[in-house]
Amino acid sequence: MAIMGVPGRWLRNKKDGTIYNYNHILCKNPGVEEVSEEIAFPEKHIPEAQVGREPKVDLSTAEEVVEKAKPKAKKGTGQTVSAKGGRKR
Repeated sequence: MAIMGVPGRWLRNKKDGTIYNYNHILCKNPGVEEVSEEIAFPEKHIPEAQVGREPKVDLSTAEEVVEKAKPKAKKGTGQTVSAKGGRKR
């Protein structure tokens, strides 16, 4: 049988932060505290317009900027690698 809670009231475990429905039996436990819905579920109460920061890098997608930012290909490292393996007979 599920324990039904009181709508709009929430309990939070002080040790691990688990949220429970408000219950008169659970609220007697010293390890839990009553919290508001804003604290229990912050994702539901995000402000409509949040202030953003100015970007520190150029975010434009103009062709000349993109071409300028591409790394230049290196022709080689100057080292040769031999793919031959094994012993000579």
